[in-house]
Amino acid sequence: MANRYCSLVLVNSTKKRFMSTSSLKTIITESKKEIPIVKGLPLVGTMFSILAAGGGRKLHEYIDKRHQKYGSVFREKLGSVDAIWISNPLDMKLLFAQEGKFPKHILPEAWLLYNDTYGQKRGLYFMNGKEWWKYRQIFNKVMLKDLNVNFIKSYKIVINDLLNEWELSNGQVIPNLIADLYKISISFMVAHLVGRVYDECKNDLSNDINCLAQCIQKVFQCTVKFTVIPAKTSKLLKLNIWNDFVIAVDNSIESANNLVSKLMSLNGDGLLNSVLNVHDIPIDMIKRLMIDFIIAAGDTTAYSTQWSLYTLGLHKSIQNNLRHNLLETDFLECDYLNNILKEVLRMYPLAPFFTRIPSSDIFLTDHKIPANSLVIMSMFTSSRNGKYFNSPNEFIPDRWNRLKYNKYNGVNEPFATLPYGFGARSCIGQKMAHVQMCLTLSECIKRFNIHTMQPVEIALDLITVPDDQINIKIHKL
Repeated sequence: MANRYCSLVLVNSTKKRFMSTSSLKTIITESKKEIPIVKGLPLVGTMFSILAAGGGRKLHEYIDKRHQKYGSVFREKLGSVDAIWISNPLDMKLLFAQEGKFPKHILPEAWLLYNDTYGQKRGLYFMNGKEWWKYRQIFNKVMLKDLNVNFIKSYKIVINDLLNEWELSNGQVIPNLIADLYKISISFMVAHLVGRVYDECKNDLSNDINCLAQCIQKVFQCTVKFTVIPAKTSKLLKLNIWNDFVIAVDNSIESANNLVSKLMSLNGDGLLNSVLNVHDIPIDMIKRLMIDFIIAAGDTTAYSTQWSLYTLGLHKSIQNNLRHNLLETDFLECDYLNNILKEVLRMYPLAPFFTRIPSSDIFLTDHKIPANSLVIMSMFTSSRNGKYFNSPNEFIPDRWNRLKYNKYNGVNEPFATLPYGFGARSCIGQKMAHVQMCLTLSECIKRFNIHTMQPVEIALDLITVPDDQINIKIHKL
């Protein structure tokens, strides 16, 4: 196939390197090893093993141990999911290089089942093939460029409103941390959609934003329950977890639809205005795309920001160094802040696994993956591997300091951590999310001393979340 012989773009931060076509051909034509298979029962595979190891919430640890035993590539069937798991960054590069023009990933079964059952058409995240590519190209032009000063001004209004509320908890634990972070994540998205008019309309939109934040949180809470009983089984048996999920999704879509309708009437100068000026997008499609943008922003940015605050609250000296740096440097130009965020996302990758379903055979360094296989990239394993990061379980932002020849102080393979994914299907909102998180950390650290009350462990609820409530105490400076 043509995509087997494409040039491979390797990214080390901002510098790009290339693997020649001849090098890729060599990899393809070399003899390949058999992929190790983890044996399990006929119908359920090794599902009982993962349940004994702590269930889906500990899947990252379970798969990490499998890699230690079977190597960087193995095949295992967990219940109905039969997948090939890979953890070698070079294999990931090869996979991305051969993923084709229309890369395909998998989505939670419950979400797809809801859409099929109720005829619900969704946005970019749910699209595939030519339809996905058409709208992805449009959004690449407006989402992957640097943010202008008007967006930053609107973002600052969002974060200052939150921190003014937090001042009421001075000397105490922030009472509703994750709920507050959900709210500002959606507020950031709204500010991005409407631009400079955000300050004028924020009070009128406040109830809509709060309602949507609660609805989105409920959707993810309900989705997690299907790791025990599959969505199809729950629907067939008319269990409460399916009914609760349907109500949560209904409410989130209705709330998001109401919010987007209001935003479209504001005549702002943000992202929404840019999309409305693209003539070949129908209004109903614009609403679908915007609804899913807002829903997706709520969960991901909220938890990444929470992990960042949690980590800074554990490391007082790093927190003080950051505060000192921010007194001398704007947050957008602060290398130390960028290093901290890179390190947080390495240790607590929001997506501990990335998925692809290649349409043709894929050739890795030592293995061949048949077409239409489910391939899962184990980002938690690669980002905590001592081969790629010195002292991988320690929080060391200085490891990202640049040395000569585009090398890093304590990073041997930057591609082993991909917080926003890679390739054509990488996170469309990565620039926006990065600026939002940097601004939140910057403004918070300049205003408060933060202290994390007790450490937590990682658990999986579709994304990386704490296994217990994070309690952060703040003291106004």
